[in-house]
Amino acid sequence: MDNMWKFIVVCITCVISYSTVFAKCNITLNMLGYKEASCKHQGFTLVPMDLPPDIKKLDLSYNRLTRLDSNGFLRYKYLEYLLIHNNDIRWLHTTAFSSLSLLRHLSLSRNYLNVSESYPQGVFEPLNNLSVLDISRNMKSRDYNPYKIPVSGLSNLRELSIDLVFNATFGQQFKKLKNLQVLNFDYCHVNHLYNETFSEMPVNIREFHMTTCKDFVVIEGGVLIPFPHLKVLNLTNSNIHLAQALNILHPFQNKPMDALLFRGITRPDSKHSIDQVILTPEMMKYTYTICIKALDLSANNIILVKNKSLVLFQRPECFETVIISANSFSVDSWVVDFVLLTFKMTNLKIMDFSYVPLGFKNPTFLNVITKDNVTRVEKVQGKWARQHNSMTVLIPSQIHFLRITHMMTEAPFLELKAKDSFLRHLEISYFETDFFPRINMEGFNSLDHLDLSGISSVKTIGDAKIPFLIHLKTLILRETNLINVLQTNTTILRFCPNIMNLDISNNYILKIKAYSLGQLHNLKQLNLSHNLLETIPEVVTTFLNLAELDLSYNQLSTIGKNILDWIDSQHKKHGIFKLYLNINPFICSCDATEFLRWILTTKVKLDDNGNYSCWVSLSKSSNYTKNVAEDFHHYFVDCNTTVWIKLGISLLISILSSVLCIALLFNFRWRIMFFFFRNFRKIAEKGLELQFDYDVYVSYSDDCVSFVKELQKKVENEWGFKICFEDRDFIVGEPIATERATSINRCRHIIFLVTPLIVQNEWTRFEIERAKYEKFSKNLQKIVVITRDIPLDSVPIEFATIWKDVLLIQWPVEKDAVQMAWQKLRLWFF
Repeated sequence: MDNMWKFIVVCITCVISYSTVFAKCNITLNMLGYKEASCKHQGFTLVPMDLPPDIKKLDLSYNRLTRLDSNGFLRYKYLEYLLIHNNDIRWLHTTAFSSLSLLRHLSLSRNYLNVSESYPQGVFEPLNNLSVLDISRNMKSRDYNPYKIPVSGLSNLRELSIDLVFNATFGQQFKKLKNLQVLNFDYCHVNHLYNETFSEMPVNIREFHMTTCKDFVVIEGGVLIPFPHLKVLNLTNSNIHLAQALNILHPFQNKPMDALLFRGITRPDSKHSIDQVILTPEMMKYTYTICIKALDLSANNIILVKNKSLVLFQRPECFETVIISANSFSVDSWVVDFVLLTFKMTNLKIMDFSYVPLGFKNPTFLNVITKDNVTRVEKVQGKWARQHNSMTVLIPSQIHFLRITHMMTEAPFLELKAKDSFLRHLEISYFETDFFPRINMEGFNSLDHLDLSGISSVKTIGDAKIPFLIHLKTLILRETNLINVLQTNTTILRFCPNIMNLDISNNYILKIKAYSLGQLHNLKQLNLSHNLLETIPEVVTTFLNLAELDLSYNQLSTIGKNILDWIDSQHKKHGIFKLYLNINPFICSCDATEFLRWILTTKVKLDDNGNYSCWVSLSKSSNYTKNVAEDFHHYFVDCNTTVWIKLGISLLISILSSVLCIALLFNFRWRIMFFFFRNFRKIAEKGLELQFDYDVYVSYSDDCVSFVKELQKKVENEWGFKICFEDRDFIVGEPIATERATSINRCRHIIFLVTPLIVQNEWTRFEIERAKYEKFSKNLQKIVVITRDIPLDSVPIEFATIWKDVLLIQWPVEKDAVQMAWQKLRLWFF
């Protein structure tokens, strides 16, 4: 009997032990039904030996392995994918990979394996089916290290990723890799590539990738001669200069190539006399003859294109992708030829011409004039700043993807036209121009993605420059000052009734009218983040197919029950609803109880796991919504039980007080009010150690000087208080910014006189920001905005951030109404 119990205890212990170790790795089935083991970030120092023996993929990356011992994977003979990157491996045993004859992919990158010392002979011999080997990012220094990697037995290897070391000599073992087609050099420690550098590599290489060479590399012209079958040449972000990259293309003249990727390979270097690129036909002579599918010359400091160097290609019909963004050249002399060339690129699908400063809008110059022995300078506006180019640019019908973004120019063309076009993605964003071109779609069009971010919506939607786009699915209008169009009585999205994704973030939107966006029956994703919404617009409830709503970075304090019920109904209807509410000033109070309970119970997918920061009104401190909701009765015990009692008592006291005191208060209301206010204010300021030299600071523009004098007489002579304003109280000779900030700090209140000229007064924005600071610092007591001769729609948007703290007076014209306005101002302040 005792032996039986011992046996049971041992079995249970084994099961528990197996489950504990097993739990460190996540075992899943892929789409084909094969087992995969993910053991990342588990702190393993040895290969775990208790995983299922039939796994086909094992991921041991991001652990603490320092070596691979003999027969370490003997248990896992069915492995096809083995990932051991991002460890501390410095040594491999000769039989480390024995029994892995089925392995097809091996990653040992980002370890400490030296190309000369860490790979013993025969270590890769069992891997006769290996197709991909990644041993890159292992060499941490630039010391000379000859390659002693025994790869000769890897007869099926097709892709090799390896470090390119200083004065590289590869050895004859690489010549035996007859099936190798892709060669990746990720870490690059060289500063010179000779014609013989790759002479020991197999001739069948089709893709050559040499990226992230940070130090300048001198390249001899025949370095790529060993690769006569090369199809892809990728030198992205390697510091070699565009002139050298173009020069090593001579072995591929009159041959087809899939891609020439030369992005960011030219960096100014005074040590090697490297400067910006001036592109000439002589530099491009080899490139002209090649049949190129994809060409990337972006970010190469090209400052000048001479003699139409970018339009002389002999095989334009080969191009499918052309990217020439982030350079600094002008297209004035060859733009027409380039547009004509695009029509010869009959297979072109993707065109990106962005981040190019073509010219400044509305330039102002200085003229030096000498007259009567006196020299002066006058500003003269550039003559083209008042003209618009009348050119129409026709988009070739075969292009699918066109991106022209971050352009700084002075109205390059009047119209962008597409006729019977296959264009699907159009991005014309962040144009620094005084005139935006009209987009014209004639005949058939299949445009489904349009990005107009960074361009004033008044220039695009407001001027009706967007055609009717029946197939449009995605519309992006970030940072377009959309608030200016939403304030009008128009439906702004009539041109795209079938959109499914709409992004109108970063637009200072305060509210959205019910008809402003139109009837978007197919809308599924709506991004309203980074706006100034205090409540969720009711218009969103009209989008019946909406399944994702982003309201992060707004001014929401809570969400009403109607909106919450609608969100739940959308989740039930579509099976999923995503709601993003991060970074909103939520208030956890009795008014938010419905919202707090909803967060705990809803099945809607919330960002931050539904746990948002909020201000708890009861404790006057910050907390998280889930903490407050889970301890609901502690925070809001009195919300429901005493609310009616408190309301009844308050009403009774109010009625009795009104009946007993109304006569007395009516006859002596001003004296009583001023007596108590002055005494309480003195006591409060003394307790807070506040000292004010003035009662009120006045912010005004030049068109309001006469009203300031009237205000001074009223406040100081009749009411007996002291005001501070610029024309009288500022100290001459002191910095104006310092005087304004100091004066606002010394005043108890502030008045903003908002008149038409306030838009031109830059100091008003400074005073608004200072008032906001003093208000948050609890030094400033009240902020009054008096508008004169200006509608509320024209009030500067900077007031939006402090609007909830503002007391507004729209100054009347009638005499009786003016007297009431003075009484209201006196009651608010004094």
